[in-house]
Formats: sequence, C-alpha cells, structure tokens
Amino acid sequence: MTTTLNFARRALRGGTALQALALLGAGVGAAGIATPAAAQDYSQINATGRILSTSGEPIAGATVTVTSNGQGFTRTVTTGSDGTYRVPSLPQGSYTFTVEAQGFDTFSDANVSLTQAGAANQFTLAPAGSATGGEVVVTAGRVAVVDFDRNTTGAVINVGDLATRVPVARDITSVVLLAPGTQLGDPAFGNVPQIAGSSVSENTYYINGLNITDFQTGIGGNTVPFDFYQTVEVKTGGVSAEFGRFTGGFVNATTKSGSNEFHGGVTFNWEPDDLRSKTRNTYLTDNDSRYSERKEFIAQLSGPIIKDHLFFYGIYNSRNVVTALGSTTAVSAGDLTRGGRATVSAATLANSCFANPSTCSFSYPGPANSALNAALGVSAANPTGFPSFYSNFALAGSGYTRSTTKSPFYGGKLDAVIIDGQRLEFTYFNTESVTRNDTFGNGTFTLASGGRYNPNTNEPGRYASTNVTRTGGENYVGRYTGTFTDWFTLSGAYGRAYTAGDSASSTPNFPSIIDQRTGAANSVGNPTGNSTFQKARREFYRADADLYVKLLGNHHFRGGYDRENLQVTSNTLANGNYQLTYLNSGAAGDNRVAAPNTQYVTRRYFRNGGFFTTNGEAYYLQDNWTLLGNRLNLNVGVRNDRFTNKNADGETFFNSGDNWAPRLSASFDPVGDGRTKVFGSFNRYFLPVATNTNLRLAGPELDYTQYYVLTGLNADQTPIYGAPIAIRGGGASQCPALAIEPTAGNVANCTVNSDGTSPPFNSLVSQNLQAQSVDEYQLGFEQRIGSRIRVSAFYTQRDLRVSLEDAYIDSGVQAYCRRTQTGAVLASCLNTFTGAHQYALLNPGKDVVVALDGSSLSGQFVTLSAADIGLPKAVRKYKSMTFTFDREFDGKWSLSANYTLSANVGNIEGGVRSDNGQTDSGLTTNFDYPALTNGAYGYLPTHNRHNIKVYGSYQLFDFLNLGANLQVLSPRKYGCIGVVPTLVDGGSAGAYGAAGFYCNVVNGTVVNNANGFVTRNDATGSTLQLTPRGSQLQNDWQYNVGLDVALRIPTDSFDGTLRLSVFNLLNSKSVFDLQEVGTTPAGAPSPNYGLPLTYQTPRYFRVQFGVNF
Repeated sequence: MTTTLNFARRALRGGTALQALALLGAGVGAAGIATPAAAQDYSQINATGRILSTSGEPIAGATVTVTSNGQGFTRTVTTGSDGTYRVPSLPQGSYTFTVEAQGFDTFSDANVSLTQAGAANQFTLAPAGSATGGEVVVTAGRVAVVDFDRNTTGAVINVGDLATRVPVARDITSVVLLAPGTQLGDPAFGNVPQIAGSSVSENTYYINGLNITDFQTGIGGNTVPFDFYQTVEVKTGGVSAEFGRFTGGFVNATTKSGSNEFHGGVTFNWEPDDLRSKTRNTYLTDNDSRYSERKEFIAQLSGPIIKDHLFFYGIYNSRNVVTALGSTTAVSAGDLTRGGRATVSAATLANSCFANPSTCSFSYPGPANSALNAALGVSAANPTGFPSFYSNFALAGSGYTRSTTKSPFYGGKLDAVIIDGQRLEFTYFNTESVTRNDTFGNGTFTLASGGRYNPNTNEPGRYASTNVTRTGGENYVGRYTGTFTDWFTLSGAYGRAYTAGDSASSTPNFPSIIDQRTGAANSVGNPTGNSTFQKARREFYRADADLYVKLLGNHHFRGGYDRENLQVTSNTLANGNYQLTYLNSGAAGDNRVAAPNTQYVTRRYFRNGGFFTTNGEAYYLQDNWTLLGNRLNLNVGVRNDRFTNKNADGETFFNSGDNWAPRLSASFDPVGDGRTKVFGSFNRYFLPVATNTNLRLAGPELDYTQYYVLTGLNADQTPIYGAPIAIRGGGASQCPALAIEPTAGNVANCTVNSDGTSPPFNSLVSQNLQAQSVDEYQLGFEQRIGSRIRVSAFYTQRDLRVSLEDAYIDSGVQAYCRRTQTGAVLASCLNTFTGAHQYALLNPGKDVVVALDGSSLSGQFVTLSAADIGLPKAVRKYKSMTFTFDREFDGKWSLSANYTLSANVGNIEGGVRSDNGQTDSGLTTNFDYPALTNGAYGYLPTHNRHNIKVYGSYQLFDFLNLGANLQVLSPRKYGCIGVVPTLVDGGSAGAYGAAGFYCNVVNGTVVNNANGFVTRNDATGSTLQLTPRGSQLQNDWQYNVGLDVALRIPTDSFDGTLRLSVFNLLNSKSVFDLQEVGTTPAGAPSPNYGLPLTYQTPRYFRVQFGVNF
C-alpha cells in the first residue's frame, strides 16, 4: 500500500499580504538557519538523504521520485548500496517525494520544502503489507537531518515567508542583520552591514548569480525591491571554493518565480510621518524638524505560459519617498540633550560669531559677544551644562534639505523546463533611481535676512539650490542547467549589470564653503562639493560542472570558471572649480600657517576622470568526499583568483597574479543518526582592488590646495583673498603648471596631491603588491532536535593577512639614498623626498618595490624595506563565539535566536574608515604617514562585544498573526582623533589636521574646552598626547524591539490582509555615534568632542494592505 503524509498547509492568511506569492518559489521554510544546505550554488540546491528500513538498515536500489509542486517537473534517482540518494541542481521550492523499494510500502510526502536552509532528509519505509485497512504505520516517515556536505555558517532567510510574519524593515540590510555576527555599519556609509568583523566595503552581494555589489567602493549593492526577493542567504564563514571576491560576508539572494498556477496581488505600504516619533537633537542635526514618509504600491503577477514548461513572474513597484531634515550650527549656548533652543533677537544674532566670524574670540566672554551672552543668560559657570567654549555662540539653523524619490522599479523572471533535467532561467530588473535634494535656508543667507532655516519654528527658509543624483540601471542574467545523468551536471551563466553615479548641482558655478574658524564646521556655500557623472558596466560569464563518483567513498567533484569585466567612465569636478575652507591659525599658529591668530582660506581644486577597466577571473575545484558510512565528510577545495586593474591610458597598473585560496572543512557524525554534527574549517578569502583605486590613484587627477590670507567676505560668503601664504610642513610647494590660477611669484603656498597627469604606474604601485586577504578558522557543533528545532554553537577566528593602503614612501627613499648614494645624487634625493613627495599603493609592513619619481634617480627601481618606510603591519584580529537556536515555522509558531560574543582589535578597520567616514576603499588616511598609525591599535569601530537577536511569530487565530523582533547590541568604543604634534615627525602628518590619535590631555583627561587653553604641538611639553583607538569613550547599548500584527480580512472572494508593524516599539533614544574628533585643524581642543552625532532611529509605524489571488 501507499503511506502518504500530506501535512495540512496552514495558510498564512493571518500573517501575510502576499501569502500566495510567498509560496511560489518555496514552501513554508525555516526563518533563519545557522548552516546552509548541501552542495548549493548561487540559486539551486542538491536534495540529499538516506532511505532506511524501520530497523535502521539502508535500503539499496530504492527509487526516489521528486516532483515540483509548483512547476510540475519530475526527477528520479536510485539509492546506492548505502541507501543514500542525491537529486542535483533543483530550484528551491516545495516538492513531493515518492519513495519505492521492493518489499516495502511506497511512501509519499507532498510537503517537502527544499531551500538553501535545508535540503537533507531521511526516509523510513515500512515492510510491505504491514499496514492494512488504511491504517498508517507510524514508524514510516520522513525526518529532516543535518547537512554534512558543507559547513557554511550564517543564515538563510526565506523572505517570502518570514517577512510576512516578522517585523523587518523592507531592505536587504535589515534581512542581513538577522544573521548572527552582523551589525549595522557607521552612519557615514549609509544603511549597510558589517559582517564577521569586516568593514562595510568587504561584502559581496549576488542575486540569481548576478553580482550587484557597488562598482566603485564595494559598499552595499544595487537597491532591489523587497518583494522581489524569495530567499537571502548570508554566508558569514566556512564558505566553499565556488564563492569569492570578499573578505567579509557573502550575501546571496534568489528571486521569486512563476508556477503552474496563476497568482497575483497588489500591496500598499505606508510609513506615515505623523506616526513617527522624534529623536533628540544634536549639535549638527535638528532632529525635531525631521520629516520622513514612504508610500509604495507593489503589483505582482505570475503563472504558466506553457504548463509544466514555461513560467513567468513580474513585479512593478512604484515609490514616493520624501525625507527632510534641518541642520544647525553652534552660535551660542543651548541644551542639546533636551532639544532646547536659545531665543535671541535677530539683531543680537546678527552680531554673533556665526554672522561675523571675524569678531569671534576664544576668550570668555569675548567683548564682541557680551551682549549675546547677556541675552542668553550665560554665565562663566555655564549652568546649561554645554561645553563652555560654546558660551560665545547661539544655535542657529544652517540649512534644510528635502529629498524626494519617485522612481519606479520593475523586473521579472522566466523559467523554462525544456525537458526534465534541462532548465533555462532569465532574470531582468531595472533599478534606475532619481533623487532630488532641495536645499533651503543655508549659510548663503545671513541670519538677519530672515532667509535662514529657523530651528525654533522649523521653517525651511528660502530656496538655495538643488542637487540631483541618478543611480542604478538595467540588470539581467541568464542561466542554463543541464543534468545529463545522475552523475554529471553542467551549468553556465551570462549577465550584465549597469549602474549610474551622477550627482549634479543646480548651482555648479558656486563653490562649497566650510567655515571652521570657530572650531565647528559650518557650511555657508554650495551644499554639494563636486559634480560627478559616472557610468559603469559589469559583465560576467561562468561555467560549472558537477561530477559524482564512487572511489573509497562517495565523491562530489565540482569545478568551474568565472570572469568579470568592469568598465567605469567617470568625470568629477569641484563645483565653482574649488572647495573653500576658512580657518584660524590660533594663538600659537598651526601646522601650516606659522603666524598666530591669522584667518586664512584654503582653496582646493579637484578634477578627475577617464575610462577605467578592472578584470577578475577565478577557477575553482572542490571535492566533497563522504566516508565511513556517511559519518565523515571532507570538503577539500581550492580557488584561484586573479585581479587586474588598468589606468585611464589602458595600462595595467596592478596584476595580482595567482591568489590561491584553500577552502578546507570536515564534519563528523559522532552518534551516527544524521542529526548531530561536529565540524571545523580553514578558509582563505581574497578581495579585489576597488575600482575607486583606478579613479583616484591611476587617473589624470588634478588635486591641489592653495593658502591665502582671508581679508573679508563678499555678500555671497565667498572670500576676499589676501596675500598667498608661504606654508610650512611637509609637501609645501608651488602650485602645479596645470593650476587654473597659479600663484604669482615663487611663494610655496600649495600642497599638491596630484598634478593632473597620469603618473607612471610603476611609481604608484609596489611591484610586489598583494591583494587583501583574510584567513579564517572555525570549529562548531550542530544538533537537530525533533522535526523542526536546530541548535548550534561555533567559534570563529579571522586574521587579516594582507591589506592595501596608499602611503608616502619618502622616509624609505631617504634611508635608501643615505645607504647607497653620495654627493650630488644624495643631495638631490634628500631635497626631493622631503616627506610628502611620492606615495604608492603598498602592503603595510612589507617591503616596497617601486620606481622613483623625482630627483636624479627618477625611473630607477628600488627596494625599500618595511623598517625604513616605518609603517607597521596591518593587523585585524576577530574572534567570536556564536550560539544559535532555530525552531522552523509549522503554520503555528516559529522562533529564532542567536548570540555572538566577540572581540575585534587591530590597527585597521578595512577598506574604509569609520573614524572619519572615509569611503575611498584602500586609499584612506590610515597609513599615509607612520605617525598616523601611532595609537591606531585597539578596539576597532566594528567591535561590539555582545550581539543578541531574537525573532519569531505566533499564529494566535486563523485570522490573526503576531510577530516580534528583538535586537540588542553592546557599545562601540572610541579614541580621540586630533592633530599629530610637530615634534613627532616634523609636521608632515600634522598637515592633515585632525587625522591622528593625538588630543590635548591634561591629568589623563581629554580637554574639550578651549577657553584660556594654549595648545603646544611643537615642543617637548606638548599637550597633544596619544589617545589610542578605543581608549576614551563608548556609545550606548542599542535596544530595538519590533512588533507586528497581521489581520486577515474575513472574505472568501480574495485573500486580503491588513498589517501593522511598529519598529523601536519602546522608542529608545540611545546614542548611536559620537564625535571622535577632539581637536580643531589647528590642534586646539574641540568642544564637539564626545557629543552625539546620531541617535537610534526613533519609533515608526508601517501600515500594509494587501489583496491577492
């Protein structure tokens, strides 16, 4: 007889607005699983398992037939002598398994869900005739077992299911943050995650096998509508050889597909501003003026074109997203922690430091501001509790920006099953997006004019300018999979991804102006510094083959080749030709201007552009070897990546050569029941050089800064130039020949970063440069409990092997010349390489082989020792212990929880720098000078000791579902960033301003009160002392509770759902980011040090209404 288990599919009506569509690509699956499935690729999985008798003996020769519940195709395989079966290259989804064997009753299960989260099952067959009269033999059945083939850690999120039951923000980052060992990156980089101790620029994002990672910096990927996703897999460790080009996490998503049934629906999402709470104000952002409202309409349709053979899925997503925020600047005292606002007359404000910076004084109360102090009731005791330096200032609006996005998204997928085992897929989506940023009431309007943004009333003020950004583009990928026998499968894929990166100002002839004379950075010019026009294209193709053989056990050999070709056309020019900054040298002068109390202006010219290409290719081979009656599994793999970067002239400036990456793992079943696994792995990962390096390092970049005395301001806040200033410190020179306005005479009033020509690439890049790489070690345990519970614990250690950074190599050249040269050649060398003449892309802590650029040795290749250059080895050590619990959804309830205890220390975060928000991957200021690395070792910005996540749902009634999501994160640690004192390296690093780990320290405490304080940075008794990374401050614990209530509309004519989600239910107002810069550019104490920059996102609601059929 036939024993059939057809578990009732409990309709998710109470918890979904898209229930039917959610089941198109997969059945009800796991919410989050710590160990993804066996032998999967980017979009498909292999179904594996064993067939046993009720006595536990393997059944050889059993026939396993797998039928897709959605698309109707069928695959049949036969078990081997050990009772194991394998059905290769199946799309994720819901299947019917039918198992037949001679002498046993046929067993059928119509509700087997195969996903990346789990595709291994064990079937038990009852002896023939043991069940009569329709009686079901309870010993026959199916049980999910542990996947032993791979030992990848992370999570697989069935978005089409989980997001209908659990409160999750509608973006890929929020899904990634459900995985253990992930946290939100610094706000400077946008809404992107950090994974397994890496920086935000080290992750890779794929969808249906197409790489959509940001072309230029590696930070995030193309924005894809939430409803397009079916599953998102977050690989945080133990990643097999097939996957590469990352040293952080690998985010692999699949989209929805069509089936043999027509399904469709419309969904409306609304996040109203009226239901959004306000967070606290900071000294830079007027958060009580914040406006944020999001409206979305999503239409989806899917079904068969030819039943059982050709299917379609389509989505259209219209958006109307409006955000607005006012910014402030300190012109007097105010209680920011309570959102207070000083109320003074326009006449008084017109006489304040902000309106007339030339009257500002660092001494309290300052004669020009005594009337303002009296109006505000400020005394020397400073009863407001605000840093007393601000007793000279009032808090005034510095601008109001409104951003609007209305660009729609559309996409779709076609699936063709030519015959069983031969499959074609094609995915297309368009992510083009235009955002309009309108600025009102900024510093181009004086306070007295009434055109400035008013932080008391939140009136925007007069219109100033508009900046329009264009991002995204067309994307498509096609894939073929052919299963020719049960031991050989072949697949191939080709795709392209286009994206734009345009940013254009409505006032391109007006420059950016930052006034820093008071210590605070106040924007009084164009809010957009540069106009950029960029187009990029990624083209890829790949081929993979799977071969299954029996030789001293079972082997699954998988190998393949893939290649990516990236092309970028980019042009960037400073608006108004220049970026202007107003500064004051202070009582003792600063690192550039020796004269005390001198107001001056720096005028930076920046222009860059060209056509650049980057190529990446890789081939891999791995053997999944099963031994000892399927109790021991060895996964032995190797991957070889090669990276090539070319400059604007088409010359190769970096060729990585072979990057061999071992990917080794082993798992063992100590009990022998297929439900307990002990595993370990060693893996090496390599990261390509970001295309931003092509643009910045190898392009015809013209980048220089001029210094002039500031004698006054014009009505539009542009400067009245005085005499050029002969600056001091490393890198002082005359302006380059291509300068728009060369300096008259021979005054060295310039610092030149790039002279406008494409430099010889052999002088820019160390000839022994290696790609960034990370070594990873893991050891863990996993246990299946019952039919739906999985628990695990695993240890992870990641060590940064090699990092890339640009750095000045003058110190190494000087040491080389002193050892090898004499006379005029030595003199020429020492006069040329004075500290900031030649920089190169190198591996910190390693010798450098480079051609010299300048002096009588120009063009000569030399080897500079790491000791002579003086840079330490780049270090990042991440260690973590993770515990997970997952109870799969059964139509009634689900629960997932994970806890990660970790430490992340080193002297480099990664390709970017959260300390100062720098996104120039591989070109940050971290290692520019040896002095900038002093104090850099410590707890990194990516260090959060404790990371807790709990989420799940409960179907209270058939018409009512409740969901919850809790995330808790311990504080991040901060140091104090300031000016490197002159006595350390003669002023070279100090010329960068606040860029090193030195701040003014008295009696062991960082000073942030400049009143009466004289900074000494060029004497033995300097007040600028080391304040190492992570040694001074920390932000708050982060608590975020989400709640979700979904109500099914009682009707039989359609599937309707009304859903309410609330995020940050308790309206926590934790400080998320602090100001880590502790000095002004001149080295004086900064009153902003330690002040909050951002707070936790306040409570907000999302209302959703969906109708589906």
